[in-house]
Amino acid sequence: MKKVSILLTIFFAAVAVTANAQTINPKVIDNFNPSTVRGVYEIIRHVPLNEAKQVELARAIEQEDSLFADLLRKEQVLGTISQKKLSDLHKKNMLSILSEEEMDQYYRGISDTEAEALAVTARETINPQINGGYQDGKFIYASFYKIYLESKVAELKYSDDPARLKAALKKIREDEFKVLLDKSGIVATDELKGSRAWTFKPNTPVR
Repeated sequence: MKKVSILLTIFFAAVAVTANAQTINPKVIDNFNPSTVRGVYEIIRHVPLNEAKQVELARAIEQEDSLFADLLRKEQVLGTISQKKLSDLHKKNMLSILSEEEMDQYYRGISDTEAEALAVTARETINPQINGGYQDGKFIYASFYKIYLESKVAELKYSDDPARLKAALKKIREDEFKVLLDKSGIVATDELKGSRAWTFKPNTPVR
């Protein structure tokens, strides 16, 4: 067991260095099974957490896994109701352990890759419409990346509050489209339509 613990410690430390993320605390590796350790890692790779919170997460994941096994034992194939039970328990556990700031950082971490891909699509769609150059593309990418990233965070954060979600999404888009216009003179829409209100000034910082 000690040998397995050492190997797991080395493995997660190496992964963390490669991904520029926090590593698993040795106490978690020593006291929980590998699947639980992996579950903790999939969270802390996006948001740094201290030892106490990592241990809390590990215990919460064990609780979730126990519920999963019980439901699977009864149903064989999990239905919608059971899936929601698991999802609700996971969200409840995360909200009880992580602060609001930590939850936001976690949501940004799990949404980053998708936001980057969507922002590239926005840039490649809008830039030709305005005969834009490299700098225009940077402005478009920066604004749409923030729109997609923060919108995803809002969707995860306010999934149980449709009115608040709608207001948050509206504000994110309005604020970022204004930044894009003020910085670059580019007018953009949710439908990825673009036009130029004025030509941006050279050396204008993207952010």
